[in-house]
Amino acid sequence: MTPVEYTPENKVLVDAFEALLPEQQLKDYWGHDDVEPVRAQIKDHYIAEQQYVCVYCNRQIVTANKALWDAEHIISRAKAARFMFTPENLAISCRDCNIAKGEQDVRTSQPQKFPDTSAHYRIAHPHFDKYADHIRWFGDICAPISEKGAQTLIVCNLTRFTAKLLGVEGKLVDPGFDKQVGELIKAKTKLEAKAALAAVTVYVEDIPQV
Repeated sequence: MTPVEYTPENKVLVDAFEALLPEQQLKDYWGHDDVEPVRAQIKDHYIAEQQYVCVYCNRQIVTANKALWDAEHIISRAKAARFMFTPENLAISCRDCNIAKGEQDVRTSQPQKFPDTSAHYRIAHPHFDKYADHIRWFGDICAPISEKGAQTLIVCNLTRFTAKLLGVEGKLVDPGFDKQVGELIKAKTKLEAKAALAAVTVYVEDIPQV
């Protein structure tokens, strides 16, 4: 993904923030009125760059209503406000993924310098990872194919699509469910895939409501 390049006017605002002392770099600065042009450029850039596709659930929502998209800080502002305007820390996500992820820390370590490699993150990073290397989708069933994919599923609650499809309330984070999805991933023919999908459906039906 191509990171945002700030306009000269917006770069002045970004540089002013990054020149502050660490104790002055507060997460709430993001919401200041004078930062609105920067927020707008970030959202416009990543909506176009990602072609209206959420970096976490991979769902495309083509709409002129930008309120349906959130400017996403991969490392949250609450965890490291100093990376608030770092282009490689930014993307867009759908509202549901953004809410599910919240302020969870997705780093494997916490260096002072911005962590700029894949190894620093426990979820699939939109700038440093290839999504397809970590997650596959079978319709509304999310199938993680790496540990990062599994962590992304948990952090962003990607089983919510399957839960909605099958009329199940709550989260589908369960070893038995993961095993059935694994069988679906290994299917080599359409018949095997259909059988595995049926097994997933049967398994979910047996999950007790909580």
